[in-house]
Amino acid sequence: MSQDIRQQIKADMGAIQPVAVAGLEGLDLVRSLVAHAFLRVWTRMALATGKKLEMSPSQFDIGTYKGKMNWILNEGGLDEVNRLEISGGHGKDLSFVGEVYELEGIARARILFSFQEDEVKGKPVFVSYLVYDQSARDFDLVELANALGPALSKWVDTVAFEDEEPLWTYSKEHFECVGM
Repeated sequence: MSQDIRQQIKADMGAIQPVAVAGLEGLDLVRSLVAHAFLRVWTRMALATGKKLEMSPSQFDIGTYKGKMNWILNEGGLDEVNRLEISGGHGKDLSFVGEVYELEGIARARILFSFQEDEVKGKPVFVSYLVYDQSARDFDLVELANALGPALSKWVDTVAFEDEEPLWTYSKEHFECVGM
């Protein structure tokens, strides 16, 4: 199963047509790339686990599903969207997060897993582990799939068994902790 989902996600990322992001640059480019990636990951994870996963903003606000893993982004669906999140079906709070930001005038995107570690004064405290971080110019969906690939089977187990331990342990051992 783990090899299958890794190969499927890699194929999904590789199938995103360059025309889908043609003419975009900066924050608009990374928003579009991250949105395409998240729509495909959301679909693939839901199929692999049989669990209802939630995407925020809603996948239907961002894109229209045309079948066979083909999503078309909605006009204006990404305006000012700087964070995408897939959550649900995990037991505790755990999210797969994509953030779009600027650093020293350069548009970037980073992908991470974020786990609720504790509560302080009734509010959740999250710990985040970096999967991929790249500038808009160098963002590569196949590289993202390669970085994410080894964690996918752990994520599938986490969702399928509603136990965050497989993915959390893998993230602690293999990804950089980037803060709370």
